[in-house]
Amino acid sequence: MSATPAVQARWREVATSLAGAALLAFGLAELYVPLAGYVEGEGPDLATLSAGWLAVLTVLLVGYCLAVAGCTAYPRAAAVLAGTCFTAQSFTPVLPEWPVVPLLALLAAAFGCVAVGGRAAFTVAAVSYFLPLGIENAVAGDSDWVFILFVGLAVLGPGYAVRMRRAQAARLVALAAEREAAARTDERLRVARELHDIVSHGVSVMVLQAAAAQAVLDSDAAQARTSLDAVQDVGREVVTELRRLLVILRGAEPAPEALPSLRRLEPLTAGVRLAGGQVDVDVTGDLDMIPAAADVSGYRILQEALTNAARHAAGAAVRVSIEVTGDALRLEVTDDGTGRARRSAGTGHGLTGIRERVELFGGTVTAGPRPQGGFDVRVELPFDAEASVGTLTTTGVIE
Repeated sequence: MSATPAVQARWREVATSLAGAALLAFGLAELYVPLAGYVEGEGPDLATLSAGWLAVLTVLLVGYCLAVAGCTAYPRAAAVLAGTCFTAQSFTPVLPEWPVVPLLALLAAAFGCVAVGGRAAFTVAAVSYFLPLGIENAVAGDSDWVFILFVGLAVLGPGYAVRMRRAQAARLVALAAEREAAARTDERLRVARELHDIVSHGVSVMVLQAAAAQAVLDSDAAQARTSLDAVQDVGREVVTELRRLLVILRGAEPAPEALPSLRRLEPLTAGVRLAGGQVDVDVTGDLDMIPAAADVSGYRILQEALTNAARHAAGAAVRVSIEVTGDALRLEVTDDGTGRARRSAGTGHGLTGIRERVELFGGTVTAGPRPQGGFDVRVELPFDAEASVGTLTTTGVIE
């Protein structure tokens, strides 16, 4: 498992702090330990410096080391601090071109500024590098601008590459977060559709049966008992469906026979018949050809259409047509109800859920009132004839 960005940032701060401390120790050794010069004849004799100049150089050394230690936490401030110290040392007896620490600190601070700095970091790093070196070059009477430019490009270029890589990584993290949020939203919509399909159908039938039982309670006790028995049966079915959904949400895999199927439509048609309506089912083609994903979605679509018929056109005759071809499943639910509530094309959650399911397959859906009365829902679900149960997710829809 990769470290989190916060842990990575903490480790970078620790590493730069240790680098600053190491640079401080090496710089103190350069100042106070009598060592041979790196290049014979170059630079002043540090042993001959006065205590005042040694104190000034020590303060500048501390500034360099602070710049290195803070080059990731405060990159722009670190680059400015290193450049300022480098410029100040250009006016001391010990020019910053001879000790190792000043140039190392300036390069490290410039690299860190470009790599992890914020807005205008590249400009700050370039000015903090080229301006102090130009001043030092003028004071020393040198004109080695080729070397200065080469070193600057060798440091600022890789720093910019690291900056681009970090920006790309941040974009990938943001994109992954967006995809995760979209997946969670999609999953909530799937669960909402399942709950709507399960609860809406069952509760609608139970309400209709309870109303029927209340209407004949005094005149026909036997019919009232039949209606109440139907309420119990539908209630048990709803509880079973909800338990199945909870099993799925907990991460368990349901048995294939537990999934809804167009081969088992009796629970749906029975609800409409108990509500006083008539249902005729016409099947054309082989239902076994339908992939599991399309089978479950087709069942849920019929469930919603029949629920709407029972709710808005109680007692109406309903015709269900199921046609299976080699590459599509076509469903049609038509009722002859004449209730005023059925005169619009419908914009409720039920039809919205039907359209969402159909969109998953790239299919088509039309729903609206019929000119001669009643309501008609037509759906076409394309599918791959070679698909198998393996294409079905645990929520009964395709990915």
